[in-house]
Amino acid sequence: MLDCSQIPKRKSLTIIGLGNELLSDDGVGIRVLRALRARLPHDNVTFEELSIGGLQLLDYITGCERCMIIDAVATNKHPPGTTYRFVQTADSNPVTLTSSHQIDLAQVMTLATVMGGDLPRTLIVYGIEAGDLMTFHDGCTGEVSRAIPTLVETICRDVHNDGEAICAHAGEWQIIHNALPV
Repeated sequence: MLDCSQIPKRKSLTIIGLGNELLSDDGVGIRVLRALRARLPHDNVTFEELSIGGLQLLDYITGCERCMIIDAVATNKHPPGTTYRFVQTADSNPVTLTSSHQIDLAQVMTLATVMGGDLPRTLIVYGIEAGDLMTFHDGCTGEVSRAIPTLVETICRDVHNDGEAICAHAGEWQIIHNALPV
């Protein structure tokens, strides 16, 4: 007989900060995650600091109800420090994020679907437009550093509101202009 107490429970929320802290703005995902860890309750949130991408990300995004990924973004369409949000729901096409680690997030999500993976019902990608991803430096550029509190505030509000309002914008990139409470 199956012992149901040994079946792992689906995690409520996993927040993943991606990056390499030694490459200037590339470490912004980890820096934002650490600020969130200090502000959010730990009882229903799993925090992951990762310097990986591609297929290795699959192990961290499966098995949770909601997942948030924070990373540096390099679109070269907006100035450094611009903050972004992308909402991925189960019924929308996966976001394409270029990765230097084998395959992009859309390919990871598609592969997980084909393999019958237990994907989150909502995946939200947050990013800050990077100014410098190549210089070995333990710290972000000024523009990116100044954007961190805005993104932290936005994510805290999204977690508190259970992300319901932002799901109406699923499948499109949003620029976060002002995350401070009014």
